[in-house]
Amino acid sequence: MVQMNWRRLYATVQIWFMVLLTSGATALFWAFVIAGICRLALGIDENRAMLFIGGPLFLALLVWLIRSLPSTLRKVGMLSDDPKSFGPWFK
Repeated sequence: MVQMNWRRLYATVQIWFMVLLTSGATALFWAFVIAGICRLALGIDENRAMLFIGGPLFLALLVWLIRSLPSTLRKVGMLSDDPKSFGPWFK
């Protein structure tokens, strides 16, 4: 009979959820702030600033944060141990 390692599944789901949630919220916040500053500084309308400045900036920040946040979140204790330390998926 095959059994699933639930602790490893929990650690994997927790890591992905925390990293995606934190990265998304942080990228959205900074893209909004920087697009707003550029909108005021350059005198462009809100829709163009959000579309042409905020959108690409959000995507770039999201990718960068997804790659860099797991080690930082693990250091501050917000993530579990590495899922590989829980052993194989099936016994």
